[in-house]
Amino acid sequence: MDQKGATMCAIMSPPFLSSVREQDELQPVRIPTPFPDLLPRNQKDIKQMCSLNESLETAKKYVAPRRDLPPPYINDKECDEFEDQTIDLSILNLPEKDRRVVEGATIPYTFSGPSIEGETTPVFETGMLYRVVAADGSWYYYNDTDKYEMHINFTFGAKSDLDFSEQANIYVMNNNEFSASLVVPPGETSKLLSGKVRGFKCSVKAVRINDEKRENFYSEASSRISEEVNGLIKRINVPEEMLDEERVLLYCEENGHPYVDCSFPPSDYSLYRADVDKYPVHFIPWHRPSRWIPQDQLKEVRLFRREIYPSQVSDGSIGDTYFASAAATLAEVPPAVWDLFRHPLSACHGKRERALGAYWVTLNLNGWWLPVLLDDYLPATAAGPEVMRCGADIRRLWVSLLEKAYAKVHRSYANIACGDPLEPLTELTGFPVTRFDSFWADAQAGDDFVFQEMRRYAEKGQLLVLCTPSGLEEAPMEETLRRPDTGVEARYARLGLRLHHGYTVLQLEEAGGRRLLRLRNPWGTGEEWTGGWAKSDSSWTTEPEIRAQCYRDGGEPSDPDGTFWMEWTDAVNTFATGGCCHYHRPWFDYRIRGAFEGGIPSVVLEITVADPTTAYLVLTQEDERDSMPVEYSAILLQVFCLTGRKQKLNVITGPLVEKPDRQLRFSFSREVGLCYTFVPEHSPYYVVPRIHDTSIARPYVIGFLPDTYVGNGIRVEFKRMDRHCNVFSNLSSFNPSNMIEDVAAEYQIRNPRQPLECVGTQLKDERLREFGLFEE
Repeated sequence: MDQKGATMCAIMSPPFLSSVREQDELQPVRIPTPFPDLLPRNQKDIKQMCSLNESLETAKKYVAPRRDLPPPYINDKECDEFEDQTIDLSILNLPEKDRRVVEGATIPYTFSGPSIEGETTPVFETGMLYRVVAADGSWYYYNDTDKYEMHINFTFGAKSDLDFSEQANIYVMNNNEFSASLVVPPGETSKLLSGKVRGFKCSVKAVRINDEKRENFYSEASSRISEEVNGLIKRINVPEEMLDEERVLLYCEENGHPYVDCSFPPSDYSLYRADVDKYPVHFIPWHRPSRWIPQDQLKEVRLFRREIYPSQVSDGSIGDTYFASAAATLAEVPPAVWDLFRHPLSACHGKRERALGAYWVTLNLNGWWLPVLLDDYLPATAAGPEVMRCGADIRRLWVSLLEKAYAKVHRSYANIACGDPLEPLTELTGFPVTRFDSFWADAQAGDDFVFQEMRRYAEKGQLLVLCTPSGLEEAPMEETLRRPDTGVEARYARLGLRLHHGYTVLQLEEAGGRRLLRLRNPWGTGEEWTGGWAKSDSSWTTEPEIRAQCYRDGGEPSDPDGTFWMEWTDAVNTFATGGCCHYHRPWFDYRIRGAFEGGIPSVVLEITVADPTTAYLVLTQEDERDSMPVEYSAILLQVFCLTGRKQKLNVITGPLVEKPDRQLRFSFSREVGLCYTFVPEHSPYYVVPRIHDTSIARPYVIGFLPDTYVGNGIRVEFKRMDRHCNVFSNLSSFNPSNMIEDVAAEYQIRNPRQPLECVGTQLKDERLREFGLFEE
């Protein structure tokens, strides 16, 4: 090869590349990594890595996807929790008026009956007072009550030949007729006269005996109960400060002694605390059910006797119509009532303790679930309870015991003597309430917003109530508690409605250009309503389209089903207001305790979800009826969501629970609530309780009621916000960096039985262990 060829070979040969060419040459680079699978392999992997970096910057945490899990439940048929499978069905119901008939009496006396035998005639259709004509022709009067004196006035013809008893007052009139008066004390038989009666006129007035006479009349019963309580305390033989309910119950179980609640004893002070309560309650004795239930029916006493109906609720004599209305509304959903009465431990414990007269009721007090232990003593006479009761069947105790539990947590019956039917629904269910007060005037003016909202709530099966006015005259409430305006009362009586009662709304319809709603009257058959679209109204015949729409599921307008229809325009002008308790079943219930100090909450919630999750949020402060003279503070609840790299205000509690907005409105109410759907894209969220007055310290409870278990696609952590955070300056966004820190808080998980109480920095539900989802 010549030199030229050799040169060409040198130029073309790789070993002789220039130094610049060597630097540009691509060389393979090996990067050692313990996680080779994390390297991006395509565009999708690159986006996921970018998202991961962003999550690290915004503190978004991984939450495992949500699974379809069954809610906790109790098989009532299997465990027969309330011993309903063992009842005798030969007598389905035992109403108050029929109890003596069961015992075989020819006349259904409430008490022992007259002390004189003879021909007996009732003076009133309902009994109460009886005239007895003895074999020798003498007249006696028997008072079959224990709370009324019977004032009887007579005028006898001039030809009557009579000898009057010493108990009668006699007057001779100008026309030679005799005028006589007789006062018959409770439970007594008094002689009026003997001789021949030649014509007479009679007028009778039942006069309630005053507290002094009642106390004297029932002094024996009161002394007996006092001796029982003191004797029990003495036998337990522990210092008074150590005498708690559980210790007393244990002693009663070990010794077969009927349970007596020493923390809410059957005494005058449990009725009315003269040094505390605003509304006086007249003296009422206390008795166990054996006092008014026939002996042969005591073995049939149960909480429910299987069925629960709104018509089982009868109100009492202490101004408890609002609570009776709430109980009747809740009775539309029997499982909600059963859940209140479950024993905290087991069905077996419940059966054993009920045999001793001990019952449990779980209520939501100040936002926190509280199991309440009761005995079966009730404010009652021989005629039955003077408080709420099941008038349709005196063997069912759930109505009376529910009210007693409510009185116990609020410390006396007098302290629950006046109220709003909507408030107890939150204490019975835990769910927030929407009130229609601020929209009612617009509804009366023709706006249909409330009607459409109510219709939407009814379709969801939520609890709707409309309330009649109290009818009280303009005067201080404590002076007018039992003095309604007679004109207003008469007008509502003509319509077939009662003042200061709540009526449950069952159905709302639009048809034929009209808007109608169907309501429950727990205190009647539904025939009482006399307004438009009453059961006998001819409109049901002349407008078949409306009839078909309202009764598309069957039934007839004339059915005595305890319901009635009315037109919406009549409703808004007949009822004073109303509202909705946003009750759902099945649902899940968690509670977190905190406190405001200098306007700053001690705990806020950080919520992260893997899938869309709907929840109700409730902020509760202490009930002012238990903390007088302290009044409600103005409060609200805010929800912030992740937008970009900041937390921005999304919703605030307002007048409509299911339609929260962003308007900053503090509310002077016991609780505020909202419904919200959390989504993964805007996690984490911050739920922040607020108080307007920064100068006071106040405890609070956050209720978190999601549609699944916490831990199943949802993570809830407890945080403390720095007092300098923008939130507390009413700004609409904040940067959580350096503004949030972990904090431990007390929280509660509502179970079908005993609420579980825990402390931690994160809400953890032990029930997820059953599904293998619990994170340690």
